[in-house]
Amino acid sequence: MGFYPGISDQEYEKLKRDAHEYMWGELDPLVGEWDRLGKLPREKLWPEFRKYGFWGLIIPKEYGGVGLSHEQYVWFEKEWAKLSGGIRVILHVHNLGAEIISELGTEKMKEELLPQIARGEVSVAFALTERNAGTGRDIKSEAKKEGNKYILNGEKHLITNADFAKYFVVVCRSPNGWSQLLVPRDTEGFLIKDMPETMGCRGGYHGILEFHNCEIPEENILGVEGRGLDDAIRVLRVSRIYIAANAVGVCERCLELSLKRAKERVTFGKPIAKRQAIQGYLSEMATLTYCARVAMLDAIKKVDERGEPGTEADLCKLFAIEAVKRVTDLALLIHGGLGYTREYPIERLYRDCRLNWLEEGTPTIHKFEAARLLLQGKYTGDESYTF
Repeated sequence: MGFYPGISDQEYEKLKRDAHEYMWGELDPLVGEWDRLGKLPREKLWPEFRKYGFWGLIIPKEYGGVGLSHEQYVWFEKEWAKLSGGIRVILHVHNLGAEIISELGTEKMKEELLPQIARGEVSVAFALTERNAGTGRDIKSEAKKEGNKYILNGEKHLITNADFAKYFVVVCRSPNGWSQLLVPRDTEGFLIKDMPETMGCRGGYHGILEFHNCEIPEENILGVEGRGLDDAIRVLRVSRIYIAANAVGVCERCLELSLKRAKERVTFGKPIAKRQAIQGYLSEMATLTYCARVAMLDAIKKVDERGEPGTEADLCKLFAIEAVKRVTDLALLIHGGLGYTREYPIERLYRDCRLNWLEEGTPTIHKFEAARLLLQGKYTGDESYTF
């Protein structure tokens, strides 16, 4: 990974404070209705996201971004997830695309695209998943080389931000292995189709991409031809920590709401917070939230220190999605029947966080990767291991 030194503590605290006031003062009263409608008011939100730097948080300052370190950035991923799954998924994928261009783009790409990405004028989506294949070495999309261009054919699905992204990072087979191609939205032969409505994260969009003999210039290669899948997975492993941060955010919000509800609801003459069973639920929720947060922060700190994600990325996401599963279950029990209605945000948080299971790889992928490193003797649980 590239070097992300971050911004000063003073700048960072002001950035967080302003963002927190905006999200919880202005947006929180509105997100429930946006979820019900399944649509976000982009004419309102896009300029506001620009004002608070959300489009360019991870982009280096020399290209017009905020220039956060990875450790500084995860606070925003966490807070977006607490607020709204629809907002979270849009900003998560936008910033992932920005990070891919920052890491793997040519200098020309960086100079042309990153300032526009930082302003929210351009967004880059990531296209790896296929309906009839996995997200690894069995992908079927293929780019054949003809002179100084590639001819791309294939299909991708579940591609977030496909409704407004101007560029797509497409992982495909190529003459020397697997490569990543930067495909403009207006490429001839490139079609974008709707997918069925999703369970949660409403307001976000996931599309189907079809490539029919699309001609892509060879200068649109990201990184090195033949190493595209390895490069993609390396970036995705950092993003697994971002998904862990999303899960931590939902855990924190559910715990906060459950503490409030437990104090307010009275049965048989006393608040349910006085009951031992409820106290046990709250303690378990707090334990899981704390452990998931500590694991996430440790994993992301190591990315900044080493410049590479370790197996902690897989481990912390594995733990975080199990934690948020249990925490949302317990939050629903504490809220009772009303938690199953839209009266409380628990219902929305419960649906939204289920996407975390599937993002940046499924739990089976993370378990396989962690086991592979363990069996190779590359993870010992201390600071001495290397990758």
